[in-house]
Amino acid sequence: MSGVLAPVPPDVAALLGGVGVPTLSAVLSARGLRSRFLHGIVPAGEACRCVGPALTIRAIPVREDLREAIARGEAPNLHRRFLGAAPAGSVIVCATGGAWHVSVLGDIIATALHRNGVAGFVSDTGVSDLPAVSRLPLPVFHCGGSAPVPSGAAVMIIDQGLPVGIAGVAVFPDDVMVGDASGVLCIPRAMLRDVAEAAAEKERMEGWILDRIAAGDPLDGTYPPDAQTRARYEAWLRAR
Repeated sequence: MSGVLAPVPPDVAALLGGVGVPTLSAVLSARGLRSRFLHGIVPAGEACRCVGPALTIRAIPVREDLREAIARGEAPNLHRRFLGAAPAGSVIVCATGGAWHVSVLGDIIATALHRNGVAGFVSDTGVSDLPAVSRLPLPVFHCGGSAPVPSGAAVMIIDQGLPVGIAGVAVFPDDVMVGDASGVLCIPRAMLRDVAEAAAEKERMEGWILDRIAAGDPLDGTYPPDAQTRARYEAWLRAR
């Protein structure tokens, strides 16, 4: 792996940053991709909006002799090496096979990632120092809650830059991860602009529909919009 991730074009990043994960999930589903949302992966704190290319990292069950060799300095600590070299703007996706009872991240590593400009961190583990991590500006998504048990008790990071499976989702290097308070999902890079533009339009229409429902329009025919409602929406767009 070269370590170079293609940035998300600024106009596309702006679109993605303005729409919700549920809207993106609906757009992807309409295009036949119904396995893009990472079920059970939740934000650690209020700082949860992120957009960026996936830096994939894979862990496997620990082998004790290698763990001890790392502790003695006789083998490289890939955990520290990969996280320390994560490029600015990337969203780290660390797949462990669901080691929810241990952590690959605590407040010190999270602070270093934020300092280095990493856009977000996603893992199917718990988090150490969860109260402190939840207050940091770095968006962190996890599945195990508080897990003050080092990852070496169960897993070891072994490689990066390869496709991984996490929370039932296949994530390829350079796919784009989008997270918010609803969770996190993965968009294939080839579909990125189409999905972003469609999601922005869908969210604009649904905002208009929400206003109509709040104003007293009936649910039936307004949502989902029938032909008459769509015509009203198009007229509203033209008037803008």
